[in-house]
Amino acid sequence: MKAIISTMLSTMFLLRPSSVRGLSTFASCSSSRYLLRTAPTQLSRTYDVYTTGTSAAITKTNGGVVMSMSSSPSSSSETRKKKTPKKKKGVQRIDKVLADRGVGTRSQTFEIAKAKRITMASHPDAPHEERTRIKGPKEKVPPDAALFLDGNLLPSAAPLLLVYHKPKFVLSVMEDDKKYKDQERKHLGQVLSARYKRCGMHPVGRLDYDTTGLILFSLEGKLTQRLLHPKRGVEKEYVATVQGKVDAEKLKQMLSDGVETTDGTFSAQLLEVTPSDGPASAPADDEMLWDEESSTEDRAQMDYSGEHSDVRLIVTEGKYRMVRRILANCGHPVVELRRERHGKITLGDLAVGKFRDLKEEELEWAESLLK
Repeated sequence: MKAIISTMLSTMFLLRPSSVRGLSTFASCSSSRYLLRTAPTQLSRTYDVYTTGTSAAITKTNGGVVMSMSSSPSSSSETRKKKTPKKKKGVQRIDKVLADRGVGTRSQTFEIAKAKRITMASHPDAPHEERTRIKGPKEKVPPDAALFLDGNLLPSAAPLLLVYHKPKFVLSVMEDDKKYKDQERKHLGQVLSARYKRCGMHPVGRLDYDTTGLILFSLEGKLTQRLLHPKRGVEKEYVATVQGKVDAEKLKQMLSDGVETTDGTFSAQLLEVTPSDGPASAPADDEMLWDEESSTEDRAQMDYSGEHSDVRLIVTEGKYRMVRRILANCGHPVVELRRERHGKITLGDLAVGKFRDLKEEELEWAESLLK
């Protein structure tokens, strides 16, 4: 064994054969300790060495080299990292589940769970004797579990997404800017229920003030980011009512090549062009309805009578008033705009100003974005 250690030290640490001397052994159980005296000028350093079938720790000091070796039969079994236990899927901390249900803020629900005021059951009609007491805020439960606060049934879990048909002239914010309070402009914060607002539900992106159609409310910030980020390429489908007759082939090529705006060049996919009866109503006389690229003369000459066309197109980005701007720069000013699809979630026949839950296939698609 001494010869083996001497050879290994000489080879691995480039020690001169003359310096490998005076090897003594101290044995204890299944491990051995070897003391190797070297020149006193050696610097102090520690090495961890792994060789086939042996694990060795070598300490190099002013007084010599101390080497500890484990004579286990297989180093791979010793050096293999322990596997981290897998997290249980489909469960969340009780304080988060309570906060998602609008019971209170995360700190408030933490205190409620800490006070052991929550019980859980397999179904809402379970009698008291079938309910389980939650022991603390760190305990994990299924998000859709039947939960009781002081014996009273709590509302069911908030949905991952809600679909809303936004009317015209509604701001896509949860609260209007303070400087516009006196104007009493309508906003999304006025249409979402207080319970869902307490859960933290928020609009996914924005629709222009004068744009109607589908807008989503999300419970998860991570999902919101994935629905909006351009690199995800999530499609948004619009129907734009524009002035005049449209040359579909020409417009298709222009949109495919990309249209220049002050914010950059953006492309779109044209699906179809059909004749239109025109806008349902003329826009209000509001400065915020106009594109920044529209001149005062353009605004004065805007005519909502005459021939119109409906342009159905797809974009994957959501810059401010982008659809209106690229169509205007193609020579087709938009007089009315409606969003009909976001990813695989469609507006369908949902009435203006109404909400609906996701269909099963829509929910599966939304959940797939989180994987």
